[in-house]
Formats: sequence, structure tokens, C-alpha cells
Amino acid sequence: MSRNKLFNFDVKRDSDFIEIGGGEGDLCSDLVNRGYNFILYVEPNNKRFQIARKKLYPTDCQCKDISKIDFSQFKPRSDSATVIMQDVIEHISKKKLKDFFIKLSNYYSKVYFIGRTPNLKSPYGLRNSFGDNTHIHRFTDSSLKDFLKNLGFDQISVSNENFRITGILSFLRYFPYLIIIYTLSLKFAIVYGNWEGLLTPNIVFHSEKI
Repeated sequence: MSRNKLFNFDVKRDSDFIEIGGGEGDLCSDLVNRGYNFILYVEPNNKRFQIARKKLYPTDCQCKDISKIDFSQFKPRSDSATVIMQDVIEHISKKKLKDFFIKLSNYYSKVYFIGRTPNLKSPYGLRNSFGDNTHIHRFTDSSLKDFLKNLGFDQISVSNENFRITGILSFLRYFPYLIIIYTLSLKFAIVYGNWEGLLTPNIVFHSEKI
């Protein structure tokens, strides 16, 4: 991930950052160390939350469902907010998402929404999606665009997640990965008569709400 990009999308460094369902806080901690201004971190799982809170102090950390976030002490530092949900949007009902973004719009003139979710078109995305019975939603690129539009977002971008090389093992996996993904995508195009792009396990998205 480059200094000014997240999931290969440009991000506004002067924005307030919020992560929902951030697990043990690894992504948030990395971004804080890169100089991003996080004002809220939410993780409903208490065990993961306790681990994350130690990494993220003094960021406001809340162990709550998205529908029960306490905004009473919320103090924006910017006129825009960037909300991150990595492998999270598929777990939250549309109503809860809508209500959350409506509340957030009371504090900001612009809200950016960025994240990642399993790719329903890909057999490898199916493994991630149907292997977890807590998923409420399952997305293709087109259905995700419609879903985000229904939440009130526009300027929506959805793309395949790039493979990340983080060490020797991932480097060794990279070329076999490319061969398998390209072969699978080509077979899909031959069968259905339409090129759907690379069928990566995950898709990533970026959108804006004014």
C-alpha cells in the first residue's frame, strides 16, 4: 500500500478516518503510523477489541455494534470523513449501514466509503463468502455498485483486489496466482461469452457521499 492509497484507491490525507469492524487493529495501526488521523475505531468482538485498543490508544475505540456507536463525544477535525470496512460490509444490514451514514452526514459535508468484500463471481470468493454463515450480503461488482448507490453514495468505483507481495512466500505465490487467475477468467469468458475481468477472490470499492 502506498502512502496515499488504500486498496489501490487515492485517499484524502486531511480527512478524518473511521474503521468499522477492524478486528485486532492491524490496518488501523499501520495507517496511524503512516500519519493518518483516526478519530474512531469500532470492533464488536470483545477479544479482538481488547487487542486493538492497546495498539490504538488514544484513538476513540468502541466495542459496539455499528447501530450502537456513541456519538456523544464525537469531535470531528475535518469537514470530510473516510470510513473503512475491510471484509465487513457483507456482515451489516442495509438499514444499519444507512442509519450510520445518515448520522455521520450530520458531522461532515462529505463522506468517503472504502473497503473490501469477497467476489461472488470468483470460485475463490465463493469459498470466503459461503464459508462464513454470518454474511448477510454477497456481492458481484455490479450488485455492489447498486448496493452503494442505494446507501446514497455516488462516484462509485469497484475493481479487483491486487495481489500484495509482503515477503518471500507471497512473492513465490505471485506468479502461480497470476497464471491460475488468468486461466480461470479466460475459461469464464469462453463459457459465458463475455469478459468479466480477472476473477480475483476479493473486490475493492471506493465511493463518495455529499
